[in-house]
Amino acid sequence: MQVREKKFSVKTIIENTECKNIVYDHPMQRKPGQWDDEQKSLLIHSIEVGYAVPQAYALQLYDNFDEAFSVLDGKQRFTTIYDFVKDGFRLIEDIPLVTIRKRETVVDENGNRRAEFVNREYDISNKLFSELDEKLQERILDFPFSVILLSDFTDEDIENQFFRLNNGTPLTKDQKTRVILGDELAEFIDAQEQKDFFMKKSYFTSNQRKHGEVQTCILQTLMLIMDYPFKDFGNNCVMDFAEWFRKNQKKSDLEYCSDIIDKLDKAVPERDKPNKLMKKTNIPIIAYHVQTADEIGLDMEKYGTCIQTLFDQYSPNCEYAEYCGAGSYKKEKVKARLDYFENIIRNWKE
Repeated sequence: MQVREKKFSVKTIIENTECKNIVYDHPMQRKPGQWDDEQKSLLIHSIEVGYAVPQAYALQLYDNFDEAFSVLDGKQRFTTIYDFVKDGFRLIEDIPLVTIRKRETVVDENGNRRAEFVNREYDISNKLFSELDEKLQERILDFPFSVILLSDFTDEDIENQFFRLNNGTPLTKDQKTRVILGDELAEFIDAQEQKDFFMKKSYFTSNQRKHGEVQTCILQTLMLIMDYPFKDFGNNCVMDFAEWFRKNQKKSDLEYCSDIIDKLDKAVPERDKPNKLMKKTNIPIIAYHVQTADEIGLDMEKYGTCIQTLFDQYSPNCEYAEYCGAGSYKKEKVKARLDYFENIIRNWKE
């Protein structure tokens, strides 16, 4: 069996789907419609923000004609993007904002021209493809799908390949961290995750919750509270912390963390929908500074006003946003977010 990788734009996939060069009827493929609205919306969001999208696998139908193939793995991705471009469904309401960082020429008040990076934010919630900004439509149509093309194959080759592609779902690093924590700490994390702050006031999609990102957020909070000498906020460092914390934690540490989350719940009022900034990037920062509020004598209602001030001042091009974008897991950006918010707290006035 011969194996090659090719790139096909979404526009090319749509054109070849319509003229029957690309087919989706291989007997090993699942029926269409396996994905729910959130899964479909997250695929579109991944394309817009530049997240990695898994490769598709396909059987080449004719020699020297790469654009004609039968999809072996990737049917849900291809049919989802096709349906969306044809206005077949709306994106879910709580899909994250799309932030695009690009370099633009700006002219200052003296008429001097210079190039600088500018963040553009787009709200794509509840929108059809035709309702998206033209730039976002172009990003979708130009997106290059990676397709592994198989040729010179036997039926046995295809059966073996399909089995290997679908042989179990690997654990995410968030989920592996749970194993490292052990039963007792995993139960503690679960108890915190079930509190109203994380269930009703924090912004996590159901997919993020399923993949263990609330757990990671709580562990990142513990890393700060425990003054753990972290290298960064990435998953590998969180796994290292989980191993260290399991060996070194005391009952009082867990009680202290639980108390901070309870206070944070008092500080943040419940809304019809959680604030989209109440996410993993910011929660460990505002949780850590509950201590700062206690230190200077701010009650939790006033501390909640500080949090709202941080969110009200946020814009794609503000100073704080520079610490929340690409590389936000790096130690220097975590520290910058901590310092920025501490300045708001210590200078807060009624």
